[in-house]
Amino acid sequence: MSKTATKSKSVLIALTLGLCLSTTSVITAAEAAKVKNGVACKKAGQKTKSGKKNYVCGNNPYVTPTKLTWMLTSCPEANDLFVEAKDQYDVFKDILSSSPEGLAELGNLQKSMDSLDVLMKTQVCKKGK
Repeated sequence: MSKTATKSKSVLIALTLGLCLSTTSVITAAEAAKVKNGVACKKAGQKTKSGKKNYVCGNNPYVTPTKLTWMLTSCPEANDLFVEAKDQYDVFKDILSSSPEGLAELGNLQKSMDSLDVLMKTQVCKKGK
């Protein structure tokens, strides 16, 4: 292999490595210190840890659903489960409303859904947490 080919290969490797490093998003310690629910972030799916809490950048359904913000990693997962539970509640509502015993259970189920909604707003996806 000639010196020119070796040099070209080295330059190509250096350029490729430089390009990879420049496109990789890294959160500095100063940025990580500011991370909490509701604080703006730039790249959806980016993850970081602040203290003992893990955060992900995305649309927090309870804080600012139209803007990218940091949220606890459990927030989007819990929200998906909550949305699914609300869909299932509608199915159960139709079934349970046909009998007096079912109506009593429907009331309990509604209280549980309300409690979950409050839990999502005040703990799991709360701004500033």
